Amino acid sequence: MSRLTIERDVRSSRSLSSAASTLVAAFVLAALSVSFAISFAAFVYAGPLTVHLSKGIGLALLGSIAMPVIVAQTASYRGSICHAQDVPTILMAGAAAAIAGASASAASNSTFATVATFIGVSTLLSGVTFYVAGYFRLGAIARFIPYSVIGGLLAATGFLLVTGSLSMLMKDSITVWNVQRLFESDAMVRWVPWIVFSVLAVVAVRLSRSSFVLPAILFVGLAGFYIALWLIGLNLSEAAEKGLLLGPFESNYFLRGLSLEIPLLADWALILKQSATVIAIAAVAVVGLLLNASAIEVALGKELDFEHDLKSTGVANVAAGATGGLVGYHLLGETLLANRMGLVGPLAGWTVAVASALTLFFGASVIGALPVGLAASVIAFLGIDLLYDWLWVQRRRLPAGDMAIIGVILVTAAGVGFLEALVVGLFAAAIMFIVSYAGIDVVRLRSSGALRRSSVERGHDELAFLGRKGRETRIFELGGFLFFGTASRLLDSLRIEFEHEDPPRYVVFDLSRVTGVDSSAAFSFYRIGELCDRNRAEFFLSGLSDKISGRLETAGHHIDASLYRTLDDALLEIETRQLGQDKLDEAVDGVLNSLCADYPTLDTSEFSERLKLKQGMTLVSEGSESTAIYQLLAGQLRAEIAGDDGRKLVVARFVPGALVGEIAYYAGVPRTAGVLADADAEVLKIDLDRIPNSLDGRAAAADLHRLAAGYLARRLMRMTELFRMLSD
Repeated sequence: MSRLTIERDVRSSRSLSSAASTLVAAFVLAALSVSFAISFAAFVYAGPLTVHLSKGIGLALLGSIAMPVIVAQTASYRGSICHAQDVPTILMAGAAAAIAGASASAASNSTFATVATFIGVSTLLSGVTFYVAGYFRLGAIARFIPYSVIGGLLAATGFLLVTGSLSMLMKDSITVWNVQRLFESDAMVRWVPWIVFSVLAVVAVRLSRSSFVLPAILFVGLAGFYIALWLIGLNLSEAAEKGLLLGPFESNYFLRGLSLEIPLLADWALILKQSATVIAIAAVAVVGLLLNASAIEVALGKELDFEHDLKSTGVANVAAGATGGLVGYHLLGETLLANRMGLVGPLAGWTVAVASALTLFFGASVIGALPVGLAASVIAFLGIDLLYDWLWVQRRRLPAGDMAIIGVILVTAAGVGFLEALVVGLFAAAIMFIVSYAGIDVVRLRSSGALRRSSVERGHDELAFLGRKGRETRIFELGGFLFFGTASRLLDSLRIEFEHEDPPRYVVFDLSRVTGVDSSAAFSFYRIGELCDRNRAEFFLSGLSDKISGRLETAGHHIDASLYRTLDDALLEIETRQLGQDKLDEAVDGVLNSLCADYPTLDTSEFSERLKLKQGMTLVSEGSESTAIYQLLAGQLRAEIAGDDGRKLVVARFVPGALVGEIAYYAGVPRTAGVLADADAEVLKIDLDRIPNSLDGRAAAADLHRLAAGYLARRLMRMTELFRMLSD
């Protein structure tokens, strides 16, 4: 046999295997999608609305034709499967029950028309919401919903799915308030077998990674039901009379009784009463789509365009809503199943649509022979799986506070209602956020004047003096948003400072990194000013933006504080007061005078010279070679660098006595900044490499190196302590 023949046979075998896998995937998807559509319809048209189940299934299947096709053809990932979802269905079921209860007769055509129209309106408006959110790129807003609230809603969804399945099995509404009905005589036989079956399905699906487990379990349940009927001697007609089957239906296809006149027969007053539910349905649908789309993106390693998918799903829901279909969006499990089994591209969505169409037109007789318990068990399976995930699995991953919120939402949904649970969950999450955020220290750095200095470089004597006087200044550099919780902590922290043996004389609060303040925080600053005044301390506020300044002014309280544009400006003012200087450019004796006194035989002219600079003249240029260090004798200098936009930024100022350029010299790198004269100045230039190699020369060089090293060491010590305080 030739190599070419072998390769052709291998390719043929792989092609057949791929085709078989695709066919199996198509069959599984068709079975699951039809099962979910029928189960969700049975969930909505339960209790007194059961008489309308055939028409409800018809509308659900009708909506399941256009929706998956539109998404398959327009979504950012064409293999996405869009179908009816459980969470919106729960809200619809609750509203449908309320409409039935408010109607004169649940069995009337008017009641069906009202429920069907409500569902269509909800789906249509959800579609509009999807599209608007995508058009205005508002999808990210849904991501601000706390994870604990989402978990609580999913747990509540699980509980309501379970109670809904029990209602389907009992032919009566089951809630926590009438749960005793489940244990009445002959009641347990109606629901216990199917709930046990659902539990076993959850266990099997979680233990096995195979995508065929759930379809196989449903087939076993279906076969077991008919075997049980045979063993007890019941035929299908007798089973239908006992309410064990979905049928019989009036017609062999589900379109019987449906017409374009349905909205005209609806009671729109009852629909308007459910406006809050319609809004909630749209909101949870947007969140659900984003969550599922995110999970699909991660699982498949494909980048999805969420905004595009919102618009695509919006169009699909508008089309489904026009035919009375249920709200839907991306199915996570079915989309992943189709991808893994080779059913890629629009074919997956078309498979679901074709299956729904075939069932709609030709499957009524078959569907009518299916057990109610199987549809209920599908609903219960989804609910039990959600409850297990969020009440058991997630308890190991989430903190106790988040689990408490999930519990509160679940209890509220069980005892009051789903919408109330959503409100309670958001409120509880907001309270927890406020409490947690209030515990965050908004003080980014708490320091003193001994460590935090202005950008002005000074001489040795002045630096030593400021080091001793530095404890008189307390500096609080703040960040984040200040509200009543965090602002009150600032006041408490300052009270502790005044209780120390060395209370501050100057208190500085820097707000340059504060994003906003509320009225309570503004009042706290007023009280801080009063506290400083009582303790004879001066209060400084720096870094106030126009927004924060306006907020403080409109708070109605005059804050007794000195305001400065930057923290550096405030620190410079305090240092000037502490040094008792009226001018910063008072001339000093240079280090050269000390060298001449200590080493009279040393000729300092060999390695030093005095330079006079006019205002604006450049001493050194940024990036130039470092050949000497300088000491300012009189006047003022400034160091500046070029910003990203080309403008010059002042990073330091120098007053008489300060050393200039020692960092670049000792590091052996080009000048990191340019230095210019802020005013007429006199500078001593010292070229250390030109000091004579004599006994006095070596001693003088050692003194100069020791002087420069002292400057560097003190600067390093301050920075180290600041970093230590910042990390505490």
